[in-house]
Amino acid sequence: MTEQTTRSAWPDPPNYYKRYTDENLRLLKEAKETQEFPMDPITSPSIPEFYIQSLEPPAAPTSEYTVFDQKWQIEDQLPTLNELGLLDTLVKDPEEFGKYIENISTTFINMHHILNAYRPHQARETLRLLMEDQIAKKRQQTQEIRE
Repeated sequence: MTEQTTRSAWPDPPNYYKRYTDENLRLLKEAKETQEFPMDPITSPSIPEFYIQSLEPPAAPTSEYTVFDQKWQIEDQLPTLNELGLLDTLVKDPEEFGKYIENISTTFINMHHILNAYRPHQARETLRLLMEDQIAKKRQQTQEIRE
C-alpha cells in the first residue's frame, strides 16, 4: 500500500469555520455591546456565467439505470396477469397453470431482491435520524443546564 489516505468517521467541517477566530469573536462581542457595526459592504464572489445548454433538460433516459453501483435494464413494460396468460389458461386448461405461477413467483422474488438491495440505504438513513435525535437531545440538555 504505497498510497494511504486519511479517513475519518466524520466529514471535514465547512470552510467558513475559519472565520470564527478569537479575534473575530472579540470584534463581534464589541460590536454588539456598542451597537456599531462596520459599514463596509460585503463582497460576494462573482457569479459564474451560465450557458443556455446548461439550462436544457437532461437527455432522455436510456435502456438502463444505475442504483447502488449496479446497472439495471429497463423493461419496456411490466407484464400483467392478462399478458402472462394466467387468466386465459385458468379458464381453458386449469391444469397448465404451473409455468405462469412460476413466472409470477420469479417476479415476486425479483421484487424481494430489490427491497433487500434498499436495506443498506434504509439502515444508513435510520442511523442518521437517530444520531440527529441524539444531537438535538444533547443540545436541549446543554441549553437547560446553561439556563
